[in-house]
Amino acid sequence: MVTRAWKVYGTEGHRQRESFFPSYQYDFSNEQNGTRIIEVDNFDKTGTHDYSIVRITRDTAKLCAAELNGQISDGIFENSRVGQILEVLP
Repeated sequence: MVTRAWKVYGTEGHRQRESFFPSYQYDFSNEQNGTRIIEVDNFDKTGTHDYSIVRITRDTAKLCAAELNGQISDGIFENSRVGQILEVLP
C-alpha cells in the first residue's frame, strides 16, 4: 500500500469550496479494486479555507495519482474551482 497526499487549492483569488465541509474518510477497498482509501482534511483540521488536503491510499503510487485526477474532475472537487495542486511530502 502507498499513501500520497496533496493540497488542493481554489483558483487564484478564491477559497477552496470543499474546505467548508467537515473532514471525512471513505474506504472503498474491495477484492476487485484492491486498497482504495480517500481522506479529506478541510477547515476543521487545517484551519484554512485556501485548500483541502486529500490523502489517497492505493496499491501503487500511480494508482494514487490516477485516483486524484479522477477526484478532481469527477469526484470530490467536481463542483469546485480547482487551482494549484501541491503534493505534500512525508
